[in-house]
Amino acid sequence: MQSAIVNRALDVAVTLICWLYFTLGFLVFFSPRYLAAALFSSQPELAFQRLNRSFYRGFFALLRTIAPRQQWVVDERIKTLHSAVIVCNHLSYLDPLLLIALLDRSKTVVKPIFFSVPIFGWLIRTSGYFPATATGKFAGLMLTQMESMESYLAAGGNLFIFPEGTRGRDGRIGTLNQGALKIARHCGAPVHVLCLRNTDRLFIPGVFFFSTRTPNCISVRQVDHFLPGELQGRLSDLSTRIRQALESCLSETSPQEGDHNRELPSIMPSETKR
Repeated sequence: MQSAIVNRALDVAVTLICWLYFTLGFLVFFSPRYLAAALFSSQPELAFQRLNRSFYRGFFALLRTIAPRQQWVVDERIKTLHSAVIVCNHLSYLDPLLLIALLDRSKTVVKPIFFSVPIFGWLIRTSGYFPATATGKFAGLMLTQMESMESYLAAGGNLFIFPEGTRGRDGRIGTLNQGALKIARHCGAPVHVLCLRNTDRLFIPGVFFFSTRTPNCISVRQVDHFLPGELQGRLSDLSTRIRQALESCLSETSPQEGDHNRELPSIMPSETKR
């Protein structure tokens, strides 16, 4: 009983420390940098994307320190991805944060409601993120981002999308939207399929506090990829191949720590500067 109380208290402490990073840490250490980038950078979108990466790398470095029972295994090939459309299964709210931390330049699709949130809406809009709708008041923003997507990818940027559209809660891959494949085909970009495992054990859907006391191995690795020429086939066949790759990954009993995998390094924000 006492052990359960201690574990619960530690989970609460870890969660509160992380929220302090997201609030006070952002205000003190990052908001001046975002403001400077907005006012003085010749490429504010690029500057914001790299600041986002720096911010979330700091978050995961902190989380690894205060939750040592969570092991992180990351496919080293992911950090080299560029000019690509990336699709990934979705388990937890941690998933997009982790991909932002790993990719040098990235955009993604965000729920429209977040664009109306003060400050955060400005951040994601300036970062080049776009809403998951082409109707209503956000239609113009969606069209603007789509018109510039080909040049963005050609310049080295990445677009990552969770084709399920929402977090899975039963361990199964949901219906896969084909939008990412259509974008990649239109832009002549490769598609990389990533598989995330066990982020939902650390941040359980529907639960506010992190679950840090149970030993856990969180992994993300590339499980398939499509060259631009392969995207000319039927979208239904490509979606089936993506589903099979993800289901095969999730059916494994433990993360595969092969030659391409390594533990996520403790990289602090200053190390992401170029």
